[in-house]
Amino acid sequence: MIDTAKIYVPSRKQVDKAGDKLKNGEVGQDVLDILSAWRSVHTYPISTFQSLIRKKIKELHLDDTTVVAQRLKRLPSIVSKLKRLPTMNLSQMQDIGGIRIIVKDISSVYALHEKIINSRFKHKISLPPRDYIKNPKPDGYRSLHQYFQYNNLYHPELNGLRIELQIRTQLQHAWATAVETLGTIENESFKSGEGKETYKRFFKLVSALFSIEEKQPVLSELQNVDRSDLVRELITLEKDLSIIAKLKGIAITTKHIETSADNSDYYVMVLDSLQNTLQLVPFTNKQIEMAESFYAIQEAKSRDNEYLSVVLVSAGDIEHLRKAYPNYFLDTALFIKRITKIMM
Repeated sequence: MIDTAKIYVPSRKQVDKAGDKLKNGEVGQDVLDILSAWRSVHTYPISTFQSLIRKKIKELHLDDTTVVAQRLKRLPSIVSKLKRLPTMNLSQMQDIGGIRIIVKDISSVYALHEKIINSRFKHKISLPPRDYIKNPKPDGYRSLHQYFQYNNLYHPELNGLRIELQIRTQLQHAWATAVETLGTIENESFKSGEGKETYKRFFKLVSALFSIEEKQPVLSELQNVDRSDLVRELITLEKDLSIIAKLKGIAITTKHIETSADNSDYYVMVLDSLQNTLQLVPFTNKQIEMAESFYAIQEAKSRDNEYLSVVLVSAGDIEHLRKAYPNYFLDTALFIKRITKIMM
């Protein structure tokens, strides 16, 4: 039986007003309530798209090498993006609800993307995609981003909600994870453009070398630099910065993970990078509203603690969580392995 009971969705006017207050540093309970409600309604389209994606992955026989996860964007990330893009309205932000897909190689990225966009559904597709593999971001970030606007016959109040789909290779994912993990160690958001220039240069060099390895275009700043020169500069920077040693020393082991279930539908993950601990609070599909409320409460608690990071995700068991969100486990083993091989 199809549930046609109307879902509460804040008006776009309410959402944009809350967004304007967030830009100005006003984080009152009224603002947080609107934001929490707006973010929560994205759970419905995310679940719809994840079912479709898993079906397409199965059709392409990519099951054994692919990880799929979903998340609702964190409050600090929402505020940071609104401040970076002051003309953006919160109701127009395209990645409040996101699905991440990690595949084995480049060919799988494009095969899966084509399979998804050629599916028969009523959702609006924003084409062309933002292809940061063919055109890497200036900081070296690489992934394929596809945006959709949701359409639901039985819940028209949800129509127009935006969902972001990220498809990336394991190597691209390893790079992004290392950027976020070092940002946690240094208490800098490198992905938002913050941090020391030497660190950012290091990751640009690695991005270029990973692009060469995957036979893809290099970020524009380094397009005309020989591979040998990239490696030489990377080795010099690593000697000065000791990034590998920093990343190796922080990984969270199993004994530092606190959870009451090894397999659940959703988890609120609470990372304490000062204590080097990770708390995983599990919830079932039927408890999604409880999970979203708990997520909001934990975010409020962590707002004034720079060492706490909180996110609500779904990815299956803990092993899949580790693969989809290794930055929350401070796990950069694949990144370290690949750049160590490059520098040999």
